[in-house]
Amino acid sequence: MDTLIEAPERLRRAETVLRHRTSRIILVLEQCMDSHNHQAVLRTAEALGIQHVWLITANDKQLKTHKKSSGKKITKNCAVWLTIREFPTIAACLEALRVSETTVWATDLSPQAEPLAMDDKPSELPARLALVIGRETDGVSAEMLQAAHRRVYLPLFGFSESLNLSVATALVLQRLLDWFPQVRGDLDEHEKQQIRKQWHPQLVSNPTQVLQAEPWISGRVPIRPLDDLRRKTYDVWIPKSVRRREQDMPEVKERLGKRKRQADNKELTTKCSKAE
Repeated sequence: MDTLIEAPERLRRAETVLRHRTSRIILVLEQCMDSHNHQAVLRTAEALGIQHVWLITANDKQLKTHKKSSGKKITKNCAVWLTIREFPTIAACLEALRVSETTVWATDLSPQAEPLAMDDKPSELPARLALVIGRETDGVSAEMLQAAHRRVYLPLFGFSESLNLSVATALVLQRLLDWFPQVRGDLDEHEKQQIRKQWHPQLVSNPTQVLQAEPWISGRVPIRPLDDLRRKTYDVWIPKSVRRREQDMPEVKERLGKRKRQADNKELTTKCSKAE
């Protein structure tokens, strides 16, 4: 059987991502009720290299009063690249954190919260840290705040007193990762192998591709990571609805008309040259 000289780029990309993942920081999302915020927070965590996300699901009363409740579809889609654990109650999540000896930092806007200022870096990061992000409406619950080892907030300097969930998540996580970059790539080999088993079927599903990539999927041949995760080229996709709205804009119509006139003139010039 002919095998590829190098592992498929998808597998190499996955290996590169895996080598930058951290299991030391767990993101806990507490009873998020807006599906768009839910998805954005998970995408943010994944993009920043967080592997473990714990979700405390909203209760029935909360879901009834909020139409945009987080659906299972969103969790399922994002779970492909994340290790997600769900809890029905705050108490159940706190018990799991206690059993795993995880230090809890809850985001909070009250005067009791400590600022995560650039010049106030902690001497060390806990061996295992859970960062709790609260609800859109009222933040982290009183139950979670009382159980937290530390309340933290990111200083703001404008009239806005709070940020969107995904924005707040991104800024706080990035601050921690900038402070302690050594946490990236701290997954042990056993966990890496479990994640590869989760990711590879999503990346190589065509039977022919699976056969060609077997030496790398099986682990017989190491997968060499990419030097840079950025793609060399991007295929721009614009939804039809957006394209239609753009084409109705006067400036876009004028630009398209100008291009068409230039193309028509060029075609006419070419025909005249051939006729001569």
